[in-house]
Amino acid sequence: MAAGRARTLRARSHADVGGFHRVVQYGETPASSIEVFSRSSERRPTFVMFHGGWWQEGSIDDGGRYAEAIVSLGATHVAVGYPLAPNASLPRIVDAAAASISYLIKHADELACDPSHIVVGGHSAGAHLAAMLMTERAPEHIRQSITGLMLIGGAFDLAPIAESYVNDRVGMSARDVHELSPVNYLPASRIPVLLRVGELEPSEFHRQSELLQERWSPSAIVTRALVPGRDHFDVLDELDSPSGSLLHEVAELLQAPHS
Repeated sequence: MAAGRARTLRARSHADVGGFHRVVQYGETPASSIEVFSRSSERRPTFVMFHGGWWQEGSIDDGGRYAEAIVSLGATHVAVGYPLAPNASLPRIVDAAAASISYLIKHADELACDPSHIVVGGHSAGAHLAAMLMTERAPEHIRQSITGLMLIGGAFDLAPIAESYVNDRVGMSARDVHELSPVNYLPASRIPVLLRVGELEPSEFHRQSELLQERWSPSAIVTRALVPGRDHFDVLDELDSPSGSLLHEVAELLQAPHS
């Protein structure tokens, strides 16, 4: 986490000197903020990243680590912060994720965003939030703006998580488990969905992605792949390194023609 936050600080420093940089609050609390990095204020294909932390840790300080790599592609990078458990329930966190995208779309001209070409990424619990944006729980205008997903080591079936220590602070109910598990939905449109899991991650993360691929493949263009030699945490180095495999794949999503 420390190395990632150091990269965020470096990105902020460089953006303040020679680029476009904004931090804006989209919700009621300071945690509900987005941080935008770009080369200029012009509209650009946009990558939005939701941090992990089991819905109880993390902030834009973690999501900004990818900014320099994404901006180098000619795109805009947006790090999303959201309210955390136990102060916020999981339904509220899911709704906040949707609200962040809705704000970005509404203020696209001010935030260097192309609202018709938004690629959304997430890691761990952040991948869960990203996936939920393509379900019927999210407003239609959000689903129509998203042109691709990069889901890294995600949580898509909440049932086993509700039975773990994670739920001591998250407090999800049986209803939350059913209504907030992406595997219980079909994606809203046939977009590319990249499921990526570090080779060395615990088996449950592999099962989670396998299950989402099974459930979503009839309705979206889903690919699942292992990231060789990576675990649940250092897999993120593949997204903020110029030679990273995940960065290369995000670049392709950002450059792909959109309908």
